Formats: sequence, structure tokens, C-alpha cells
Amino acid sequence: MAYLSLPRISYSATLGFLLLLFRFLSFNAQQLPNSQSRTLLRLPRLLEYPAALAGWSRDTDFCSLLPSPTLSILCSGNCIVELVIVGDRRAKALSPAFSSASLFTTLTRFPNLTTLSLVALGLWGRLPGKVHRFPSLKVLNLSSNYFAGEIPMEISSMSTLQNLVLAGNSFNGSLPDLKALVTLQELDVSGNRLGPEFPSLSNGLVTLILRNNVFRGTIVGNFRAFDRLRKLDLSSNQFSGWIPPSLFSLPSIHFLDLSNNAIAGQIPGYVSCSTSLGFINIANNRLLGGLPRCMLFNSSSRVVLSSGNCLNAGDLRYQHRVEYCDSAALAAVVPPTNKISGSRSYVNAIFGITSGIIVGAALMGLLIFVVFRRSRAVILHKPTASNSSDADSSTKRTPIGTRHISEATRIETLGLTPYRVFSINELEEATNRFHPSNQTENSSRGQFYKGLLGDGSMVIVNRMKLNPKFSLQNLPQYLDLISKIRHRHLANILGHCIVSSQDDANNTTIIYFVSERVTNGTLRSHLTGKRITNMLHFLLTMHVFQISPHNNITFHSALFTEWRKREMLKWPQRLAAISGIARGIQFLHTVTVPGIFGNNLHMNNILLDKTLTAKINNYSLPILSKNKNSKIGNERPFVSVDNRSEMGRIHSVANPERQDIYQLGCILLEVITGKPNETKIEVDTIRSKLHKDSTDSPLYVKEIVDPTIRGTFALDSIRTVIEISLKCVSEDLNQLPSIDDVLWNLQYASQIQDGWASSENLSIQG
Repeated sequence: MAYLSLPRISYSATLGFLLLLFRFLSFNAQQLPNSQSRTLLRLPRLLEYPAALAGWSRDTDFCSLLPSPTLSILCSGNCIVELVIVGDRRAKALSPAFSSASLFTTLTRFPNLTTLSLVALGLWGRLPGKVHRFPSLKVLNLSSNYFAGEIPMEISSMSTLQNLVLAGNSFNGSLPDLKALVTLQELDVSGNRLGPEFPSLSNGLVTLILRNNVFRGTIVGNFRAFDRLRKLDLSSNQFSGWIPPSLFSLPSIHFLDLSNNAIAGQIPGYVSCSTSLGFINIANNRLLGGLPRCMLFNSSSRVVLSSGNCLNAGDLRYQHRVEYCDSAALAAVVPPTNKISGSRSYVNAIFGITSGIIVGAALMGLLIFVVFRRSRAVILHKPTASNSSDADSSTKRTPIGTRHISEATRIETLGLTPYRVFSINELEEATNRFHPSNQTENSSRGQFYKGLLGDGSMVIVNRMKLNPKFSLQNLPQYLDLISKIRHRHLANILGHCIVSSQDDANNTTIIYFVSERVTNGTLRSHLTGKRITNMLHFLLTMHVFQISPHNNITFHSALFTEWRKREMLKWPQRLAAISGIARGIQFLHTVTVPGIFGNNLHMNNILLDKTLTAKINNYSLPILSKNKNSKIGNERPFVSVDNRSEMGRIHSVANPERQDIYQLGCILLEVITGKPNETKIEVDTIRSKLHKDSTDSPLYVKEIVDPTIRGTFALDSIRTVIEISLKCVSEDLNQLPSIDDVLWNLQYASQIQDGWASSENLSIQG
């Protein structure tokens, strides 16, 4: 969808518009048959009276209606040839009385339709096979609705189709074989649950968008034949293997996005980029090695995003360690060798196969060693059941959460460090025998120590005592549940260690949880609302100043320089961060039954890693039951209430889910404005200003946002986030959206932003 900005209208532009309007009126200056008028009058009832159709009556001259952003009807030869109805993008699903079959049965009474666009109208159910009964249809757009189930096979017989847009629904299963649609130029099925096989497509496509689905495996297809393809977006799927080198050199390609997959291996150095290719995004994959020459530098004509891999090119601060990508790289298929210089390719192939065998043998040996070591650790730390019957019953019980993790959330665990059992010796070495200088917290939640593992990973070790009141029979299930609560946007628990004190009269058991330590600062420290506050917080948390016993102050200039170099996020990066937070919250709310709520969502608990991936820290976890007959995970720790508790009902332990939504709204407000909101008065002030100004002209919207992000956002993208954030902090409980609603709006805002960033000139405005 394109967004045009017209700051001034010239005389020639005005004349052109008048000519276009005259052509439209001349084209529509005809009378519809009564049968088609009656059919149109049925639509408001079938669609449950959307605002776009308000005021229709028997006296309405449908062919003379002026087009608007929400309604367009075009007539030709006393027949309707174009029908476009656009609703509210936040529209809820229509009532249970709605029938998609009845709707399309009615629409087939317009057999001459060339354009049918029903966008954001709350349509739901299965898309009926009769959708193909439009012999002249060129454009079919059903985006931003609630259609589910499989896309009907009959679509593959719509031989005149040029644009097929089904984005933002809940379609699942495989895409039909579309190879026969030789006239198809645009296919957009983003934001569904389609997959896992790569679709079969016609090579006449100009735009192909498969973003945010569940496609997996290697990227297949003879892309060399796609000589008209300008935009290809395969981001946020589960693709693995290597990148076909031909993707970068397609003759017409302008925009290529392969980010947020599990693509591995190396991009061959001989790869060349098409001169028309202006935007490349390969971020957040498992790529190793260097980059081809054509991708090494950003310029005004080509932008390359490559963070979140294990590359040795570009800014290394935003790359993972090589170990993060090694396992995926071994599983990647080696790309075909360049046909130039056959003998050299043959030698390289021999060398690659030999190296693969050697590395594979080493990996197998390492795997056997790790399995053996883990099995020993489990035996050493496994508590003894009091009797056999209890032990049997506990092992047979299915832990809460393991059967509730959906396939969609499993993708977010790809590439995470495997959960394992640590030895007490490892933890003592990592924390310098739990030296007091490494302690970061001592509270009712336990003692927390920062540490450094032998492989260089920085961790936090939480030491907790379990007294005899707790049921150790439930401990194996509890640990199994904890090991499943893993997500790309959480500060994850990496493993545990259990130590039982045999000499203690109370037989106290100590459990250590090892979590990843995220060291690139908080989300707030990357904003600019209050730089002095950010700086002081950084100085305190990173110990830039140290006070000796003699009250001498030591200043660590290197750490201060690190703070000064910290990147201040622009709008695309902020949008990616808050979308990640929303995905993490959605995971916590759905990973177990009941969900994990009351997660203490504050700016200082949102951390960014070196690739600027947002991670929720200090989220709520289930606690171990005191009763051996209790179900694991049903008990929750006390939900702390912050100083915004004046909201009363929202900030009570009884409403922890709404507490999460409200606190997420506060985070969104600060990300937009750059202004902290620590009290209800501050929240109300920002809310009232945003509510007033966001409905005014674009100039006012640009005035209220953080100055750092001005010029980096699409207006409708930031307006969408403003609207959902205001709902999150609403005092009316009925207005609070679900986390799914929040995530949908953030994804919609991302789509708008992507479209704005990848416009014809493909320039990124600073």
C-alpha cells in the first residue's frame, strides 16, 4: 500500500485531478439494473452495517458515488466492475451470525467484477471455494480480516488474477499450486500461519510477500526465472539452509528481506548484486563468515542490514559469537559451486566434504561427551522420592506447559543456548566462589550473583533455599516446566544446579538457577527522553564510579565512553523492540495453563542485547508447590504493585493480566515520546496530550514524539502505535486490549513502516 505526501498542489496537478474526476464521472454515468442495485443493498446487512456503507437506500445512485478511502464502486456497461470496501483496521470479528458463504454467494451476482477488495471488515470463517466464480477478476484483496483454515484450491483456477492479497488473516496449511496463474504479479499472504512447504509459483511475479508465516526448510524454486521480481519478503519464518545466490542478482530486484529466519552457512564471495537492488535485510539468522563485496557498505543507493548473525563483517558489536551459528551452519546444505573453473570447484568440493566429515566426527564426539556428562549430573542431583508410589505418580504426570507450547512459539526458541544441568564447581568458578563483590541482589527472591562461565558467557546465578515444607516429589516436574519457558525475547534461564545439605538437621536443599546476563543496557538507556537520568543510571549500574574505603573516587573512562557510544534507537528499531516485548508477553500468557501474568513490565526490566533484540527480565515464574498433590505452576509469587497503583483495579493481584497490558502501554508511551512516566499523573498527562494531538494534523504528531525519531517514521505507523498504547493505559477496563490485539496492531504498524521504507526511491530518511 503506497502513501503519497502532497505538500503543494501545482496547477498541472490540479488539472490532472479534474481530468481524472471527469473521466470517472463519465465512466460511471449510467444506470445499474435493479437486480444489481438490490444486491448492493444486501451488503450492509451481510457485513453488519460498516461505516463505509452508511446511508445507502433505494434512491442511492451507486454508479455516481465519488470514491473515498473507504468505498469505491466503479460501473461499466451497466455492471459493477470494481467494489472496494475498507473498514476499521481495529475491527473485531463479526458476530456468529455472519456467514462467509452467504457473502460470496451474494457477490457472485456481480460476474463482471475485475476488482474485489474487502479489507478490515471483521470477516471470519473459511474462505469458500466459490471465490473463483469471477471469470474476469484481476484484483482480490481480503487482508486484515479473520479468515481461517486452508486457502481454497479453486483460487489456482482464477486465470485472470493479477493481485492476490490475503495478508493479516489466520490462514493455515499449504498454499495452493499457483504456477498456472501466469498473469499473477502480486502475492501477499503475510501475517498468516501458512506453511511449511515453499509454495509453487508463477515466474511472472513482481511482488512476493510471505512474511510472518511458518514456512520452513530451504528456500527452493528456480528464482533465476523470476526476471520481473522487484520485491521479495520471506522474513519472520523458519527457513533454514543456505541462501540461493541468484536471489541477489535478479535483474529487477529492488527489495530483499530474509531476516528473522534460521538461514545458515556462508554467502559465497563471488555473489554479485543487481544494480537495482537497493535494500537487503539478512538480519537475525545464523550466517557465518564475511559478506560479498556488494554488501559490505551502506550507501545512498543500497542499504544492507546484517546484525544478529555471526558475521565477521560490519559492526561486530551487533553480531553473535560464532558458537551461536555453528550447529545451524553444519546442517545447512552447501550451495552449488560456481561453474567457472571446474577443476577448482572440484577441489573445493572435495575439501568441503572432507572438512565436513572431520567436523561431523568431532561434533558427534562432543555430543556423546555432553550426553554422558548430563546423564551423570542428573543422577547426582536428582532428589530421592519418599516412596515408590509417589515417585511413579510424579513421573507420569504431564507438566503444565509442555503440551501448550504452540508451533508458532517454537520458532522463537531457535538458536537459544540449550537448557542444561550445571555442576556446583562450574558456578563457584563463575562467581569466584560467590564472592560478595559479585552479588547484585539479596531479597526474598534469593541471592543473585553475576558470573562468567568457562565459555565466556556472562550469567546471573540465583541461589535459593528450599525448606522441607516444599514437596521435592514435584521438583523434577517443576524443573521440566522451567526448562520449557524459553523465548527469544526473554532473559532465559540456561539451567540449574541442585545441592542437598546432608549434614543439616533440616535437610535443606539449595537450588541455583543460571540465567543469561544481558549487558547492552536497558531499553530506556537507548532512548533520549532524559539523557542525564540515563547516564546516571548507567554510571551506577555499570560501576563507572567506584568509592574506595578511603572515600577516593575512581572514574572508569572506558565504561563512560561505552555509554557515549550507545546507539539511540530510531523508530524502526523501537518498533522492532516493542514488537519483541509483545511477543514475549504473548508467550508468557499462553505457554502454560493458567498463563504467566504479573510480569513486572517496566523500562528498566526491558534489556537489549548486542543485536538490539529486546528481552524481558525479572518476569514472573511459577513457584514450587508446598503440597505434593498440587499441580505444578498453579501457585504464583506475590505480584508487586508499583507506584502507579492508584489505578486500583488494574494494579491488583486479582488482575495481573490487565496489569501486564497497562504496564506495556506505559512502555509504549515512553518509546514514542521519550518521556518517562513513573506516576499515574505523568501517565495521564502524556495520555491526554497524545489523545488530543494524534487526531490533529501531522505537524502536531511530529511535535509530540521523541525528537530523536523525527523523520524516521511513517506517520500512519506511529499513529497506529499511539492508538493501541492509549487503549492499553485506558482507565476503562472494557477498553483494555488483549495481548493478541496489541501484537496485531504492532505488526500492522511494521507493515506500514516497511512499505514506507521500501518506496520507489528506497531511501532511509534520517
